[in-house]
Amino acid sequence: METTGLDAVDFQIVNALLRNGRVSFAELGKEVGLSPHGAADRVRRLRRTGVITGFTATVALANVGRSLDAFIDVRLLPSTTSEAFEAFVLGLPAVQEVAFVTGRFDYHVRVACHGAEDLDQTVRAIRRQGAAASETRIVLRAATSSHPIG
Repeated sequence: METTGLDAVDFQIVNALLRNGRVSFAELGKEVGLSPHGAADRVRRLRRTGVITGFTATVALANVGRSLDAFIDVRLLPSTTSEAFEAFVLGLPAVQEVAFVTGRFDYHVRVACHGAEDLDQTVRAIRRQGAAASETRIVLRAATSSHPIG
């Protein structure tokens, strides 16, 4: 069922950009059967409508000294506001992502740390910010999906 207003070419463009966000409009157009100008117009429309929200670099965090990946689940104290917690946690250097989640914890925080000491300091800082409980899991191996969107 199609409810997004996107057509097959839009999905091809999105998937091509997910594989390589730096692809030229000429290469993108060739891949999806459009002229470079047509591909550029489609990308601009996808950005304008909020389908594409931006372009980022993917960094091998281990190569910049952050070789310890971990997930910290946090349950807040009743007196801690979500807004204050999120603002604080997003300011911590190790934090990569914060998600408000369902289940026995309130937040799922992904961190990339320099090592065990850095992880310990990050967990302690988070706990001092109004956590009733936390649970930390170190990532041993990670894989990403390459499933196309659409």
